[in-house]
Amino acid sequence: MSFRGKWLTLGMFALGMLAGCQGAPTPQDVLDVESPQAMHARRAAERAVKPQETFGNGSTRIAIITALMAPTGETVRERDIRDGASLAVDELGGGQLSLLVENTDGSPQQVKDAAKRLADQNVALVAVSAADVPVGTVRDGLGSARTPVLTLRGNGAERPAGTFAFVSDRVDSTVEGASYAAASGRTRFVALLPGDVSANERQRLERGLADYGIKPALLAVTGSTAFSGDAASKAKLKDVDAVLLVGAGDPDVAALSQLRANGYLKQNAMVVGSSGWTAAAYKRPELSGSHLCVFGPENGSRMTSRYLDRYERAAAADAAYGFDVIALAAGLVRTKGENAINQESIRSPSGFIGAAAAFRFEENGAVRRTCAIHQVTGGKLKLLDPAPRSF
Repeated sequence: MSFRGKWLTLGMFALGMLAGCQGAPTPQDVLDVESPQAMHARRAAERAVKPQETFGNGSTRIAIITALMAPTGETVRERDIRDGASLAVDELGGGQLSLLVENTDGSPQQVKDAAKRLADQNVALVAVSAADVPVGTVRDGLGSARTPVLTLRGNGAERPAGTFAFVSDRVDSTVEGASYAAASGRTRFVALLPGDVSANERQRLERGLADYGIKPALLAVTGSTAFSGDAASKAKLKDVDAVLLVGAGDPDVAALSQLRANGYLKQNAMVVGSSGWTAAAYKRPELSGSHLCVFGPENGSRMTSRYLDRYERAAAADAAYGFDVIALAAGLVRTKGENAINQESIRSPSGFIGAAAAFRFEENGAVRRTCAIHQVTGGKLKLLDPAPRSF
């Protein structure tokens, strides 16, 4: 018998012996096999929302007040924030942090009561994802404690002193996208705002652009401004090499098309969109080639892979925000000790690194984030430049 034949014979003999040892499955073996339906039911029960939850056992306590028990049911946003923070305690806490989660119905009374309970537990930081309750309600519940409060809301939302915004919006996205265009050599800007823009958003946009030394030749609301071919318009708008298109609705796209049709845009003009664009906008041929500043976790990162493994769904921007609440606390405790979390240290100009890239806070509590630059290609977003990891 050949050498190959001997090994095949021995292999078959070994497999036969193994099968004989294992024997036929017993009734108990069959019962131990969990059906997909049973597995999903078990996991749902394990993740059922409770009024109070604790993750980790470190001495520094971080808290989140959610509206996961709202009468209308939990939202994906609230669940993502809570799950992102829970994951970060395991990934970044280093045994030094505990996460206390107060799940409320989102009413002012329950949020205030939750803040009172947290004040009694000497928490170092409170994040609030409940969207419709005045932040002052949380401050009232915390009483005399100077505990920093992070609001999972945009920079334009009202908040009292000593609180910090934590969500980046379409204005922030446009400003960071404009800075990318300026760094790419663009100097002549036109900013087009959608019809639903607020006075607050317009002021924030102008201030943000000015911080980068950008003064648009024109800042106009689409649908109320026509870009005709008259002499005055030509003198003001010639050689535009960057268009900031905050919205992507029909009036916004029509305004961009008018600028192109009347020859106001240079051949290499860059169209900069915003995080306010929907996925449907990526499929519009007029917007092909546009650049967008996108906030959120990078696909394929450690955070996104661990989140997918644990929760069986992709990590969206809200999950990254929840993760970054813990990243902020973990960074301060790791470098400066367990008593390092305070309003002054949170304003560190060097900022922090989290799942949604680098972020830091201005003196007034507004958040600023670096972002990844994507280009609209074939109806989808294609990554061009990853988000910088520092400022």
